[in-house]
Amino acid sequence: MATSRSRSKRPASKAARSRSPRPNAKKRPAPRALPPARVAAAVATMSAPSGTARFGAGKVLCVTAAKDPAHVYPHFDAFAALLNSDSKVVRWNALQIIAALTPADSARKIDALLDTYLAFVTGGNLISAANAIGGAGRIAACRPDLLDRIIPALLATERATYETDECRNVALGHVLRVVADLGPAVCNRPDVAAFIRRQQANPRAPVARHAKRLAAGLSPGA
Repeated sequence: MATSRSRSKRPASKAARSRSPRPNAKKRPAPRALPPARVAAAVATMSAPSGTARFGAGKVLCVTAAKDPAHVYPHFDAFAALLNSDSKVVRWNALQIIAALTPADSARKIDALLDTYLAFVTGGNLISAANAIGGAGRIAACRPDLLDRIIPALLATERATYETDECRNVALGHVLRVVADLGPAVCNRPDVAAFIRRQQANPRAPVARHAKRLAAGLSPGA
């Protein structure tokens, strides 16, 4: 006569439990743009020499600058100074904010700051590079007269040294996205077209695939 064996369920491992969604877990709300009256205080907090409050202020100012650059623009010089911050996070936020302020840059302050800004593209840190590459694309979209300064800095990513070769390949993928967003006139520049064709052989598969799609759309004489 067969006997039935009761199988007791093993309790889920701690790792498995940590992966399970918590029923009462709440997502943090996305940062919201500040009203104009609170911008100055947020800039002061972001500019503090220490403290984690700087990071939250930077995130909120990134959102505010993107949505309402005119009310953040009076603090442009403060953000320019923060490119020299000891905190990487503060620098990353400053890179994003400065790029977002370009539509309101009636005094063309970005012109004098641009070389300092673009130095982050090849500075060796991938996250800094990614922020500077994306920001340079936003600046170029607003200021096409700066393309001849921005494009060579972006293409220099090919020769830059990052933490690893894979970091450089990731950065090259960011550059491809930027030139694609800037449109056919930029992609068909001889220097950019040659860059795109070279990246078809990039060892990082998503980068190579993107380069091949862009290369297929290049003008025959580019």
